[in-house]
Amino acid sequence: MRIIEFDINDVPEEYSNINLCLGFFDGVHLGHQKMIKAAVEEGHPVGVLTFDIPPHFVTGQISNKRCLTSIDEKAEYLDELGVSYMFILTFDEVTRNIYRLDFVDWVLKKFKPNKIYCGEDFRFGKDALGDAKFLKQHFDVEVTPLLSKNGMKISSKDIREYVLNGEIHKAVSLLGHPYRIVGEVKNGLHQGTKIGFPTANLSLDFPYVMPKEGVYMGYCEAFSKKYKAMISISTHPTLNQLSRPIIEVHIIDFSGMLYGNTIYVDFTERIRDIVKFDSPEDLIKQLAKDKEYIIKHLQDNDK
Repeated sequence: MRIIEFDINDVPEEYSNINLCLGFFDGVHLGHQKMIKAAVEEGHPVGVLTFDIPPHFVTGQISNKRCLTSIDEKAEYLDELGVSYMFILTFDEVTRNIYRLDFVDWVLKKFKPNKIYCGEDFRFGKDALGDAKFLKQHFDVEVTPLLSKNGMKISSKDIREYVLNGEIHKAVSLLGHPYRIVGEVKNGLHQGTKIGFPTANLSLDFPYVMPKEGVYMGYCEAFSKKYKAMISISTHPTLNQLSRPIIEVHIIDFSGMLYGNTIYVDFTERIRDIVKFDSPEDLIKQLAKDKEYIIKHLQDNDK
């Protein structure tokens, strides 16, 4: 997949006759996947036109400036779905204030798309006045309806709320894949090592939606190998109270040094709250139970 970055004044014109999917695609959830698969199945090369940052970062419509996926992870998901081109448009005040017809003329028509795909809630242009109905005046458009699963609407906004509330199992069911956070391993306080549960301390350079404090199970990819993992987001109330929560990953059956390396952490489910134990010994006993539970559960998932 090719990645092409551009701004409103320098729109690429050499990618004609493609099926063009429009949206921010935060999380690349099941609704996004359905749209993209439909575009791919039609046989033409598929391009995804998205933005470098969420529009709400600029418009201020949503105060929480957090995302489910970075550009790099989004690109990986799109590539796996068979997308040929990822077009990343800079979203700034100029882009925000472009009129809907100008967006059609200055941007979309330059791609000469075979067909445009978008969700029924897709909006564009100044004051978000552009929508699928308006696009149909200018292009052949296929609209993907809003989907639901188990009574839950599949939307990036709702998935972000589930992650914030620690309802990772709900988020995962709507994403169609684990909730992933990518970061660099930094040197920590070595508290986990002292009690027999060494952890990788994650430093993030992207504003991910942060799951609620708690102990989670999932996977960790390090050095191109996937391991089962126990993930903690906490302030260390038992051993060394911190001022803010940190992310620590106990990678099961892993040995080696990770400092300075990037790891991929996939959350699949929250298993318990963070508790202040009466003693380090009580904490160790609980961690052993957590680890046993995680190993058993994820083995079942692997089958």
